[in-house]
Amino acid sequence: MSKRSKSKRDKRRKQEIRERNRQPTQAVTRQNENPKSEASPLKMSVEFSKLGAPGIQHELYIVGSSVPGRTIGHEQTNAALKDSEERNFQIIVHLGKEPGSFSGDLDITMDPSKGGSLIYKHPDADFTIIEATFGRVAVHLNARGEFSALELQCLAKNVRDVFSRYSDALATLVDHVAFHHNVPLFVRYVALWDAKNNILTASYTVPYRSTVLSEDWLTYDLALRPYYALYREALTNPSVFYQFLCYVKILEGVIRKAYPAIIREAKSAGTTAPRLDVRVEEDPEIRGLARNWIGKSIQQTFNDYLQPEFRNAIAHFSNEDEEPLVVSNYIAGATISNNILLARQCARGAITAIEQILHKLKSTLGIEPSWMR
Repeated sequence: MSKRSKSKRDKRRKQEIRERNRQPTQAVTRQNENPKSEASPLKMSVEFSKLGAPGIQHELYIVGSSVPGRTIGHEQTNAALKDSEERNFQIIVHLGKEPGSFSGDLDITMDPSKGGSLIYKHPDADFTIIEATFGRVAVHLNARGEFSALELQCLAKNVRDVFSRYSDALATLVDHVAFHHNVPLFVRYVALWDAKNNILTASYTVPYRSTVLSEDWLTYDLALRPYYALYREALTNPSVFYQFLCYVKILEGVIRKAYPAIIREAKSAGTTAPRLDVRVEEDPEIRGLARNWIGKSIQQTFNDYLQPEFRNAIAHFSNEDEEPLVVSNYIAGATISNNILLARQCARGAITAIEQILHKLKSTLGIEPSWMR
């Protein structure tokens, strides 16, 4: 195949991938509850590129009007989002057989029958209600009789309080059910409905998108096998805590083991190893306190922020005189999610830098690299 033909083919493939990734996700609000009216869910489409970085937890807010066909202004929207009056919220925990990052699409809805799981209803029961100290939980089924969602009504003053209620009640219930049935039970996303203000809030994980095969992967150094494995393990795991641990273990290995070993090897051979100089690059998806580390070296970011602030607490499960870490707690998970992209970028930069350093050093020493095709 000529270079020109290959270039056209690659261009066509990239265009196909872009078109596929441009397919919108649908966000569906609560259906009209009036039994005399025709159910007509309000729908809107959002491009995947605007939903945030893939594999990471995000939040979506949709503010609707109480009058069909009428849009609401900016001030009214802000007032609705900042409402601090105690009011009723509906929580729908959508279950799944795979993590949300693997789903391929994202359809946010208040319809509790859209999910699924590996747990089926009891043959003698048409529905399940769980009476708990925190309220009555309705267990919904899909058309196949699988547990598809959990529903709870609660009173709260804001969305943070509702997510806290989810963490204390529903997330713990999901953990309990998964343990006693000995099957994985994934939460695809959590949807909240604020009836007073017509607000749909959703916590979701953006699915990974398709990509075009790159030629850069055709060679690799066998010495980096542990780091490639950890990086893939992070991408495929739904737990933000485990993802974070994988990324910081990569940084630990590169900064404290791999690079010092390269320096010693270069010194023994009478040469100087290339510097490990990687800095956190600008990314609009890196937000909050994590943005303070843009432009800083990955070594400083790891030593002064990622390790002392997060890594130790996660790895040790609980610090002395502190309660154990509850990994299904929404607020705890959100704190880690806010820093996952920073950790991911640092880990990726560290591996890429070591790849280049190894290549340069072996070329300088005239060593046949252990690279494979």
